[in-house]
Amino acid sequence: MKKIITLMFSVLLVLALAACSNETADNTGNDGDTLTIYTTVFPLKSFVEQIGGDTVEVETIYPNGVDVHSYEPTQREMIEYADGDLFVYTTDTLDPVAEKIKSAVGDHSNFFAAAGGISEEDYVETHHDHDHGHGEEAGGHDHGSEDPHIWLDPMISLQMAEAVKDQLIEMNPGQKALYNENFEILKNDIEALDAEFKAVTESPKRNSVYISHESLGYLAARYHFNQVGITGLNNQKPSQQELTEIIENVEAQDVPYILYEQNLTSKIADTIRRQTDTEPLEFHNLSVLTDKDPGDATYQSFMRENAEVLDKALNE
Repeated sequence: MKKIITLMFSVLLVLALAACSNETADNTGNDGDTLTIYTTVFPLKSFVEQIGGDTVEVETIYPNGVDVHSYEPTQREMIEYADGDLFVYTTDTLDPVAEKIKSAVGDHSNFFAAAGGISEEDYVETHHDHDHGHGEEAGGHDHGSEDPHIWLDPMISLQMAEAVKDQLIEMNPGQKALYNENFEILKNDIEALDAEFKAVTESPKRNSVYISHESLGYLAARYHFNQVGITGLNNQKPSQQELTEIIENVEAQDVPYILYEQNLTSKIADTIRRQTDTEPLEFHNLSVLTDKDPGDATYQSFMRENAEVLDKALNE
């Protein structure tokens, strides 16, 4: 029965895509039209909204609070994405959900990898090998040894935002002046963020930040501090020996805080926190929103809060 249902959904997907493909092609790129755009992670949604203004309607594919490591879109949802004018993601390698959607809808939507122009040298500069050997993977999407959280590096985010701006101009050239103007405002904000993170990390009291899930690789590499992830990139659990070492290091370094992410829980981090008498601090990884996040939140507003959290973790 399950195979029959899957087959029926597959047929529905093919038929729906065939019906909407011509309409989507006709709507894309008309200067007077509002572009319907889907994105994966929240930073991309924020960039498209801020640059596109009233000329775009933007929606992230992720429900509030979801764990992006295990999220799987339904076939009905993928039909909706195919009906949009543009689907924005980071890269095929770093955004496995986007790759799955792209494989399903084929040529029926316009896919844009916002980080596709990031050079290999940039990845080397901002990427650490976080393979702790943490037992078996927890399921979901395997990012391998590559940290997908590239948007936490403001300078990489600036490159992605500029790529988004260029893509919007290509699709809607009549709004070039607006897109350039809005991008310059966003650029100034992101450069101010960069200066703020540099100030926080210039002369830190301590050099290590402990976080429940290993997501700070790019931020740590850009601003020269050390992240200690209690679970790995793919939520791999630490061995008993590694867990003991983490507890010993937290106590030896007199670490006051353990960072938690807004969309993930960690019983292991809870255990370490109780045994070391540390306090929790929320770090927003920006991958998805939660129900308690303000409706007018932007990439910049979350990152300013993250700079304050990092300041506490490194300097209090």
